[in-house]
Amino acid sequence: MGSWTEFDATYPPGVLTPASALLVALGHLAGASSIYANGQSGALADFLPRRGIAYEPDLLGRIEHYLKHVEVDTFAQEATQRLNRRQKLSLLLNMCHRRMAAGDERPETHPLIARMISALEIPLEELMPLRQSLSLLHDLSIFPQ
Repeated sequence: MGSWTEFDATYPPGVLTPASALLVALGHLAGASSIYANGQSGALADFLPRRGIAYEPDLLGRIEHYLKHVEVDTFAQEATQRLNRRQKLSLLLNMCHRRMAAGDERPETHPLIARMISALEIPLEELMPLRQSLSLLHDLSIFPQ
């Protein structure tokens, strides 16, 4: 996959874009109030993916604005309006993946993820088969010695 800018339309300054929606959701899941680790050190926070996304100043500014100044419910409403169905599913699966990597066996019950599932209007019946595939990714007990 190339950079996000290849796929994004031109958005007015300050509005939520699909790329920023994904990263803001991951930030909220991590409990972050900024994209910068340790305040103003300039280091990016650990919740940001390390590959596949070009960190342009505009994107970072949008994420920072939403984490610091926009309530989660308002963010969820805007994401519902801005994202298409595939983007909504990907956002939810990325959130589930993060929780499962941290040892959560039922990430869909995490309060923020449950809230986002509801806000994004994705039926749990549609998400669960995809989420179960993620379970295989994290179940190393199926490889006995």
